[in-house]
Amino acid sequence: MEHHESAGPGTRRRPRSAPAPESRPRPDRAVRPAFPLSPGPARIEVRAAEPPEHVFRRLLGAYLGGAPEFLVHEAPSLRATTRGIVRTFARRTRQPEIVSDDGDEILLRDLAFDSPVPLERRLEQMGQHVIRFHEEAVASWTVLPLGEDDSWEHRDDEIDREAWYLERKARLRLGQAPPSLELWVVARSLERIADHAVILGEAGRRLAGLPHGRGPLATLGQFHAQAMEHLAGVLATRDESGANDLLDTGEALLASGRAISDRLLPAGPGVGLSPAAAAAVARILESIQRTVAYGQDVAQVVLDRSLASVDLPAPLSAAPGPLPAP
Repeated sequence: MEHHESAGPGTRRRPRSAPAPESRPRPDRAVRPAFPLSPGPARIEVRAAEPPEHVFRRLLGAYLGGAPEFLVHEAPSLRATTRGIVRTFARRTRQPEIVSDDGDEILLRDLAFDSPVPLERRLEQMGQHVIRFHEEAVASWTVLPLGEDDSWEHRDDEIDREAWYLERKARLRLGQAPPSLELWVVARSLERIADHAVILGEAGRRLAGLPHGRGPLATLGQFHAQAMEHLAGVLATRDESGANDLLDTGEALLASGRAISDRLLPAGPGVGLSPAAAAAVARILESIQRTVAYGQDVAQVVLDRSLASVDLPAPLSAAPGPLPAP
């Protein structure tokens, strides 16, 4: 769990470390080019015995940076694993398509068109989708798991695809529209928050045997509901006073999370939880706390923009809806 420092009233800034390693390539480890960016074609030279995950991360870094084309080359010829990761990249992102496939290289091109849906509206829909995803993950704790699967990760792919698209478009708009950098930060924070919904859904399988309505399960559910209320408030606020109040609320929630951890997971054996359940509780608590911390980043964006006297877009709607089509 990362530590957050306050720089003083109205100017809080919180450095954030990347989430813990996970089982598939995540945006945390994609190479994100620095601002500002002048996108050009990306050439990915696959090195001998390079793991496919590394190729994916380099492709994703180029995509987030705004590259219009992606040429993947491997000598003397493309391995089947390299071809597979390129197809995965095309599937998990929006609009790059394979336009040629030769023996030693594959060319992908962004066949993008300007969507009539504003990026701010897409971000609004994504925020509500992430909240709903979290709520469904927690609701699954009271359902007996039918078996191990990766359904939560597959559902997260849809959010990743939208988040990466918004981050890419925000980078391409830099220098043309002032809110682009802030939009990028919010999209990236929501992307990470959705990753923690996956953890909540997967770790919750270990809690199915705990009694409902009391004990750890009830405490975790209440803490998560407070985190979602905080996130919904952050997505709806647009002024300095509201952002500061939500930053204070977030700090209180983080302190509450530490107290809950001390109460549910005291040091020493014989605390009433099996090792598997205790590990799940610890993982869930950390994910809820980090969800709050990413919400703090979004609140900081609102505060920074209000202090800079930059006009904000309309507040985000509280009504959930499907992600818009590209």
